Amino acid sequence: MKAPVIEVKDLVVRYNGQPILEGVNLTVYEGDFYAIIGPNGGGKTTLLRAILGLIRPDQGEIRIKGGSPLEMRDLLGYVPQYRTFDFRFPITVMEMVLTGRLGKIRGIARRYGRQDYRAAEEALATMGISALAGREVDGLSGGELQRAIIARALAGEPEILLLDEPTVYVDVPTETQFYEILDRLRRRMTILLVTHDIGVIAACVNKVACLNRRLYTHDSNEITEDMLQAAYHCPVDLIAHGVPHRVFREHEDRD
Repeated sequence: MKAPVIEVKDLVVRYNGQPILEGVNLTVYEGDFYAIIGPNGGGKTTLLRAILGLIRPDQGEIRIKGGSPLEMRDLLGYVPQYRTFDFRFPITVMEMVLTGRLGKIRGIARRYGRQDYRAAEEALATMGISALAGREVDGLSGGELQRAIIARALAGEPEILLLDEPTVYVDVPTETQFYEILDRLRRRMTILLVTHDIGVIAACVNKVACLNRRLYTHDSNEITEDMLQAAYHCPVDLIAHGVPHRVFREHEDRD
């Protein structure tokens, strides 16, 4: 049996006394592609930031491969939400991707070495944007920019990749390409993705949970109606994967 790489136990996070996360329990195993869905404001980004060690929980415990998030931060790659970046800063794609190596650099000089450039070049190749290395980021399309952001995370050679709404500003063909790339990446790393969009869950995801302050899951790749209603607090329609139509519940017409 594969070992757990992320363990979240009885997690509580409050802001100004109000609970953002309450009693969250989550176990992610090596090789998982785990998707967490839920409404905006449901605590998904807060959960990722707690796993990264950027937020101290009010209660509960988080372990990354048996250690604390701060002890194991070198194992984690993070792709934050698109809007957290200021792309007006004059920097090339290669320069941005290289910043993903900063946590690996030791010593006072803190200069990039041959290994750093090699890792950045490999990350660009993985994302299919090697030709963009010399371009300034403010001239990229939305899809190109999102690939560069993921390449930045990959440059740190993480064992666990955390993604926060990675396809929110891209079109459907680009979104499909992202998931194909992520499907290949899961062969060498564990992936935890959060999104508010139920429709983006791809076939390569092997586990799904719903989060809205509390986490609702049965540790499979199925999204059940009960999970969605518990998370969204309203009636929902289910989408059937591989079937070209929406599946509706039977209901009575109302005047």
